[in-house]
Amino acid sequence: MNSIFSTKFVQLLKSLDTDEMKALDSWLRSPWCNSNKNLIQLFSRLRKYHPHFMDNKLTKEGLFHSILPNSKFSNRRMNNLLSEAFLAAKKFLIFQRFDNKLSHVQQEAWAQESQSRYLNEWFFKDVNKLMAYFEQLNTKTFEEHLTLYRLNRMTYFHPKQETRLQKGYQLITTMDEQLELLYLLEKAFIINEKIARSRFLKKENHEVDTSLKLWRSASQQIVHPAIQLYRLRFDFLEKGAAEKYYELRSFFIQKMELLTPTEQKTHLISLLNDTKILIRQGLMDITATLELYRLGLKIGAVFNQGKLTLNTFVSIISASNTKGSFEFTNSFIDKYASHLNKSVQVDGIQWAKAHTAYWKKDLEISLGILSRQDFKSLFFKYIGRVLNTQVYFELSLQDNSYQEYIESYLDTFEKWLNREQLWSDAQRSSFINFVKKCRVLHRAYHNPNNITDKIEHLLDGQKNIQALNWLEQKQQQILRRRNR
Repeated sequence: MNSIFSTKFVQLLKSLDTDEMKALDSWLRSPWCNSNKNLIQLFSRLRKYHPHFMDNKLTKEGLFHSILPNSKFSNRRMNNLLSEAFLAAKKFLIFQRFDNKLSHVQQEAWAQESQSRYLNEWFFKDVNKLMAYFEQLNTKTFEEHLTLYRLNRMTYFHPKQETRLQKGYQLITTMDEQLELLYLLEKAFIINEKIARSRFLKKENHEVDTSLKLWRSASQQIVHPAIQLYRLRFDFLEKGAAEKYYELRSFFIQKMELLTPTEQKTHLISLLNDTKILIRQGLMDITATLELYRLGLKIGAVFNQGKLTLNTFVSIISASNTKGSFEFTNSFIDKYASHLNKSVQVDGIQWAKAHTAYWKKDLEISLGILSRQDFKSLFFKYIGRVLNTQVYFELSLQDNSYQEYIESYLDTFEKWLNREQLWSDAQRSSFINFVKKCRVLHRAYHNPNNITDKIEHLLDGQKNIQALNWLEQKQQQILRRRNR
């Protein structure tokens, strides 16, 4: 990367959109905000490279002379100019946040000023107006809860003591209720995170029994959708019963609009993780995730800094196609494949099209896509071979001439897995298990007289295996064949 474009100033500029770049230009041109005219020149020279900032011909020395044509190049002076530009851009962004009309930081700061200057009439008028705004909100973020508490606290401890000393003054009770609710919401979030980390991170084991017992006791009388949702979540995690899961899921979908964006994302991701565990336990079908994923796309919960992970992309395609929602699948590919990292987008699109063709029973089309696509990503090399196996398996059920193809392909796949060392043994084992179960099921199908109880229990207790839902479908198909 060009050393100019790797500087902190340019990295910050990359994060700005077009409107923000225009506002920064105005900021730098304001004498009140900036007194160094060289910063204006520097920004003007770099602005034309926004947003990608790519030009191998641009050098520090060249940029220096375009700003200071009559000066001798100095690397130190250029670095100082870039550092000053970074600090100016940093101040600009801080001011933008403070100046945001949706932020109440200004009003709270003004309340503090009017209080400290004993402008009592203005203080009470503005604070009461601001508190009324927060109190009427159906949902409040952590910051809004905290701001409302601070405003009440500021009012209670106002230098003018007459109101505070009045008999029956209820503000202290209001503050107590606000602080308790804020504490219970944050404590529940922390308990839930500890439980999740203990479930999914091998080296972490958080003890939450004591905290959870205290939280349950303290929250008994609280009527709040987020608190109720946490109660249901903790009940489900404690008992693990499927009916508790459905109660939790139903309540979340009904009350989602009453939650803050952060709460929506937290509970949706938790529900998705719960669903995946129940699927691995054989208590649920993969299609159970589709509704949750669609909600996740809507509210942005399944994105990580605007990107989709490979696992999320593949899971959504798999759930949608297994359910037969091909219209949604095609729409999803068109709209969201671009959210994959650029290096795997082509692999992702071609795999998704092949997977869709398979589930639509267009087996030759699926096979054609897979044979033409040379997957570059190791991830798609693995799952592409799984899909190829599924296509050959299905074809062999329709045409006996494919029996040798599937047997040969399974042998080749297994040898490749044993030879491939870029993934750990634990990662590869789920694919090896898939190959072995496929081989047993395929041979059982074509030798119905050899179908035994072993087939009926072939997938019992299987957790670390690829395409379990599909294998179970093939298993049932073979067992029905035995019972004819």
